[in-house]
Amino acid sequence: MTSTLPAVARGEGSPALEAFRVTQNLANTAVPAVADIAVVEVSDSVLCEHTALSGVCEGIGFRRAAFRGVRHPGCAYRIGEACPVPSGTPYRHSLRDLRPHIVSPIPARARWLARDPVRAAVMRENGVHSLMVVPLTVNRVALGLVALYRRRGSSPFRQADLRAAAKLAGQAAQILDAVRRDMQEQGMGRRFQQALLAPPPPRLTAIEEVSGHVPEKGTPGGWFDVIRLPSARVGLVAGFCGGHGITAATAMSQQKARIRALAVQSLDPSEVLTRGLEPPAHEPDAQAPLSPAGHCVYAVYDPVTRRCTAARTSQARLTVVDADGAQSVGASAQEPDSSATCNVTEFDVPPGSLLALSSPSPQEQHHTVPGAQAQSDRTDPEIGPPHRTATSVVTLTARTRATAPTDIATWDLSNEPSAVADARAQAAAQLTSWGLPDLSFTVALVVSELVTNAIRYSTGPIQLRLIRDHVLICEVADTSRAAPHAGQPAPSEQGGRGLSIVNHLAQGYGTRYTLSGKIVWTELSLCES
Repeated sequence: MTSTLPAVARGEGSPALEAFRVTQNLANTAVPAVADIAVVEVSDSVLCEHTALSGVCEGIGFRRAAFRGVRHPGCAYRIGEACPVPSGTPYRHSLRDLRPHIVSPIPARARWLARDPVRAAVMRENGVHSLMVVPLTVNRVALGLVALYRRRGSSPFRQADLRAAAKLAGQAAQILDAVRRDMQEQGMGRRFQQALLAPPPPRLTAIEEVSGHVPEKGTPGGWFDVIRLPSARVGLVAGFCGGHGITAATAMSQQKARIRALAVQSLDPSEVLTRGLEPPAHEPDAQAPLSPAGHCVYAVYDPVTRRCTAARTSQARLTVVDADGAQSVGASAQEPDSSATCNVTEFDVPPGSLLALSSPSPQEQHHTVPGAQAQSDRTDPEIGPPHRTATSVVTLTARTRATAPTDIATWDLSNEPSAVADARAQAAAQLTSWGLPDLSFTVALVVSELVTNAIRYSTGPIQLRLIRDHVLICEVADTSRAAPHAGQPAPSEQGGRGLSIVNHLAQGYGTRYTLSGKIVWTELSLCES
């Protein structure tokens, strides 16, 4: 028989497919033990996430979910096809009063047959003389309908048959209700998930053609993020949290917030990932960091140096496809060391390359639909509680761009007071060549303060770098790991106000640490006058 599943039922492991499996097992159990033909219709509230979330029970359509018969009987509707339940028929009576009914014998000229010509024609072709209709109900809500038929040569249905059918229907209804509630929870989780997946920030120099994807079905724990970082860099993240429904979406939101908060502090990707995936300390049943309950990959791309640093957990991946189409794998070049918390890789990225991050959902082998397990001990093994395996993947792709060499100016400075004046002069000349002379006074103040601090608190070489982006970036690198901080001088003191002035002039400033020391950066608006 050709099966035509509705769109909501497609996809391995979906709650709708569980409903089809459960009802087919019900039909298989009923034939031939109870009837010659068994047909099951299921409410769209069990098959359609949107309908399940609406909370409306009245007026919901029904769909053919299962069919089984002996001696190859005909079928009025195909599996997955919408099927009407006309008023004035035993089917509609059973849905209205939520009670099982036996119609035996079936009068050849019964008025209700004329109201349902499609089913009536098949019944005549198969010589059906006895009908039993049993609603699938939980808490006075009709989730479906079982119609059982006996053909010519079989005895009519009796009360003992009705009791047997009602028992099977009750077991199946409990599981269908668990499937419906599972679909509601997953749907609410997905709505929460979508609300948290904000679009990438505009005007990113480092990347273009950004595209993120989270699975439409399955656990709503997948997420991605694009994070603007200082010095024209960008952070890319793809992750997948374990859990189910709202629980997974909540865990996802917490994980995303933690990683973003750590990333904007310019911490190393390995530290961002290790600390970001740690469960909150107040959770009594918190899992160990980087446990199989979640996967994540975090990459930082620098368009100035054209390098990428990435950290990932064992199952997450970062693939690099260069402009010629040749593929190379960055963070997944080697299997991670089992003794390490995460795998870290740093590599060059040719301009125009595609960075593709992917993170699979934590595998849920033999996951039982919530609420169904409680029914399993008293459920017919043929009907059984449903199981599923989740195998979805979240992805994030972005094409890299490089900052033009003409937009970068770098100078190595000596660690002595005379270097301050040299730095100011070189910066002013560069601004003039860029057509930004109006910024000279502001940049002179910023450069003077940052270079002076570097000379005062470090002993090694100093480097000054200007980057022309959508803002003017000024960086001073030195060998000290002590971060500068704004002081609070007394009104009578002449000094100590340098960083306060920088903070007032700049759109933002901060410090990021390197293997050899630190970089103090500022961002200045190009609209300064």
